[in-house]
Amino acid sequence: MKKWRNYLIITLLLGIVPQLHAQWDMLVSQYWEFKSYYNPSYAGETDYIRTATLYNNQWAGLENAPQRVILTADMPIEFLNRRHGVGASVLSENIGTLRNSKLAAQYNFIQPVGIGTLNIGLQAGVYNLDYDAGGLKLSTDSLQNSNKKIVVNSTKKQLADLSVGISWTTKNFYAGFSIMHLNQPGFYSIPSIDEYNSESPNLKDNSLIEDSIKTNIPRTYYFSSQYNILLFNSLKIQPMISVLSNYKKAYTQSTVRLEYNNKYSGGISYISEYGYTFFAGATIRGAQLGYSYTRHNIGIGKESSGSHEILLKYDFPLDYFKPKSQPHKSIRLL
Repeated sequence: MKKWRNYLIITLLLGIVPQLHAQWDMLVSQYWEFKSYYNPSYAGETDYIRTATLYNNQWAGLENAPQRVILTADMPIEFLNRRHGVGASVLSENIGTLRNSKLAAQYNFIQPVGIGTLNIGLQAGVYNLDYDAGGLKLSTDSLQNSNKKIVVNSTKKQLADLSVGISWTTKNFYAGFSIMHLNQPGFYSIPSIDEYNSESPNLKDNSLIEDSIKTNIPRTYYFSSQYNILLFNSLKIQPMISVLSNYKKAYTQSTVRLEYNNKYSGGISYISEYGYTFFAGATIRGAQLGYSYTRHNIGIGKESSGSHEILLKYDFPLDYFKPKSQPHKSIRLL
């Protein structure tokens, strides 16, 4: 009976595969280590101070290819005689000389229910925008030069950004849903100079200032789930899925991850109509290192040599930063 239940859960997790399109928010390949970045209700879910850093080089080989750095930290806290979770996340993403960044704080209300916990999280942050991340396009330099590069619409704005999330977690299973960019922050963007010059060669660049376009960061709906199955000899299999969608567009990863002795891991993700990701990791003296490579089948990524991602993660005990009592000798023994 237990085996049939495991097979059913794997089928459900891997069977949700909607169409894929580009959009504002993109899932990183090792998304299971950055759950709280997409859903604040995962903040403080463990008994550790969790920290994680990720570097993502998307579409390597293309000029102005996006590069992202994500940092997250979270921990549980106790006040008013109950447990809560707090966290923070930082995003820095570059396209050429343009940079977007976001700093956010998180709070998670944790309520034990049955064999698990029901979590309700809130996130408030500030977005500092230099370009419209939802308007990425692939361009060719000229008829003589076939080099391909990424072009975007530029902007300059600081925006408040809100997110909410809910999740259910147990020892071997979790599932959560969140809404990112709940307030749909609005801004004005200026069409790329490259695009204007190709369509209207006589148009001067300074006229772009008067041709800005009102747009906004659309709400993004995020779902994630994972189930841990112990096979034998400390070997675990972890089927999981994450979906980002804004109704019109969706981005999905279905993943099978193997973990041995809580130290070594590896696996594969299928990205619907997009490509495959292969990943591996190891834990050395408490520090977890991970690497992933994505091969793209369609879209902008097909013109690249793939995407690379490096992960560094470390969990601290809750009392790690507390002052340690120093041993001392009684003066009567001196």
